[in-house]
Amino acid sequence: MVRAPVCVALVSVLCFTVTYAQHHYNEHRTSQVIWCTKSMEEQYKCLNLTVAIERDRALFDEAFLNLTCFKAYSADECIHHIDREKAHITSLDAGDVFTAGRYNSLIPIMQEKLEGGFQEYQSVAVIKKGALSDVTSLHGLRNKRACFPWVGSLAGWIVPIHTLQKEGGMEVVDCNNQVKTAANYFNRSCAVYSLTDKYNPIGDNSDKLCTLCTGKIPGGRCSSADPYFGYEGAFRCLLEAGDVAFLRHSTVGEMLQTPEFKNLSPDSFELLCRDGRRVPINDYRQCNWGQVPADAIVTSSARSFSDRKQYQLFLKRISELYSDGLRETTPNNQGGAGFTNYEQNKFNTEQGRSNGYDQFGNHMTQACL
Repeated sequence: MVRAPVCVALVSVLCFTVTYAQHHYNEHRTSQVIWCTKSMEEQYKCLNLTVAIERDRALFDEAFLNLTCFKAYSADECIHHIDREKAHITSLDAGDVFTAGRYNSLIPIMQEKLEGGFQEYQSVAVIKKGALSDVTSLHGLRNKRACFPWVGSLAGWIVPIHTLQKEGGMEVVDCNNQVKTAANYFNRSCAVYSLTDKYNPIGDNSDKLCTLCTGKIPGGRCSSADPYFGYEGAFRCLLEAGDVAFLRHSTVGEMLQTPEFKNLSPDSFELLCRDGRRVPINDYRQCNWGQVPADAIVTSSARSFSDRKQYQLFLKRISELYSDGLRETTPNNQGGAGFTNYEQNKFNTEQGRSNGYDQFGNHMTQACL
């Protein structure tokens, strides 16, 4: 298939659910969209996407927009650029969607759709098969080495920390600083961003949650450049250094289909349930720590309704043109992925301007309850 090489590179940006705006176009139609990317990998995918769009421009009809890729280095940086209109859209983890809406007035316009049409991930605790024989309840995770995707990720940080405070004996050290609380509970661990100004506002955090991180380049350790950053990085951290990794339910399966880890068996891992049981990784519906919304594409609430509608139509057309190629050429294909309307929150209506983030606020304000 001619589009296959390009489509492979688009796997993480195409399968989103449209939240249709309830409004009419006006005469001021936007002609371009600037996508803020958070890593070199995302930048390459975005650049490949621009090539595909230009090649197939005639197939977009009225949905066509000139796509520009704007390179940043983190979700916070992209949020900052969108807030200042240097970029128009980016994709975010649900935890970042919440903070982007609460502190920067960004709103989600599309949501990721997973295999089977689901729009949620399960937060899971993954361990190596047969490991941690002394852990018979969540309290047994005290003083273990933990691998987190990054501080602020919903499935990989917010839900686990909240759960351990409620059920695992984790004492709240500082109600305004979850990093201090986690560092007091765990042994040497890796939680990227735990020493950044955002999560270390007065500079007195311990580096305990960075000691397991392994970045070698200057400034790369415990940052988005660290090999242990992200859900994929937390899985790698578990293999190489940690006792437990807090992941999405799909992470292990996706990683085992990559060339780097294709020789590993799913039977090498198991899930640690909240009651202390161990189950195979495919039993995540019966053994998870909580359900979280899938990723979303966000834009500034200052963008006009017609601009948001045009972004949605443009991204929907991308999925229509390239999703078949994605499913044919990627091992971790999103079976049944695509676009569907949903009405839970009127993100793009006049009535819904003030309450668009309920769906993404799961557990976000409960850390100190």
